[in-house]
Amino acid sequence: MDTLHDINLTFLQQKGFKTTALEGLNKALNWLKTTDADCLMHGKGTGDPFDIMVGEMRRPMLIASVEHAIMQFSE
Repeated sequence: MDTLHDINLTFLQQKGFKTTALEGLNKALNWLKTTDADCLMHGKGTGDPFDIMVGEMRRPMLIASVEHAIMQFSE
């Protein structure tokens, strides 16, 4: 999961979230849970049905990476 985890956090960093701080991770987690699925492909909504479908598949992986990073702060 390390490579996928790193890629997911890099995606979130590119969207402006500070993934090296607990506050930034919590903001990213909230965004991941509430944003439109197609925003999870390119960072902004396109309305494309394929982007929506893939975004919904990608959402749990992104959330898992953020939750894993948050848990690392607790250790």
